[in-house]
Amino acid sequence: MDSSDELLLEPVTRLHAAALQALASDPAVSATSHLPSPYPPGHAEAWIRAATEARAKGEAFHFAVVHARDGFVGCCSLMAVSPREKSAQLSYWVGRPYWGRGLATRAARWVLGFAFEALKLARVRTCVLEQNTASIRVLEKLGFLPLLRAPNRDPKFPLDATLVFYERLAAPLSSRRPDAQDS
Repeated sequence: MDSSDELLLEPVTRLHAAALQALASDPAVSATSHLPSPYPPGHAEAWIRAATEARAKGEAFHFAVVHARDGFVGCCSLMAVSPREKSAQLSYWVGRPYWGRGLATRAARWVLGFAFEALKLARVRTCVLEQNTASIRVLEKLGFLPLLRAPNRDPKFPLDATLVFYERLAAPLSSRRPDAQDS
């Protein structure tokens, strides 16, 4: 990896608002994420304000994914952070011009490190649409294991869609399954 391929994850701020607004407005991005569609004008700034408040309370940690050459390319977040349960929910999205470059995997790997090392969480969970094979590949590369499949109940997505729920424990997978790899 040369320096032009480096990623930086930093707390999302209003400096990211214009790029976030532009990338999140792409219907292809919202089709498999919880971003609203259509993405309302000015929504990025309002979301960033809420994200900043949630971070201050320790409830969520939303990171801007910034590429050395391309600038802001997406977001990666820990939400529903529960110190009592030592758990959180992972969420991520990358703008369409940056798909297929491994950026979501790299960003989520960093956020998992933050979850397990800095926050001392024991587990991170997430769910994806079963049709979102790119996101499923990201989760598999990071050692997430499927927990269950369930019918979609979110009206944003087709009601005949299936959600797949995943979990990643802080303990190395190799201590539970010798054939698992976290690459």
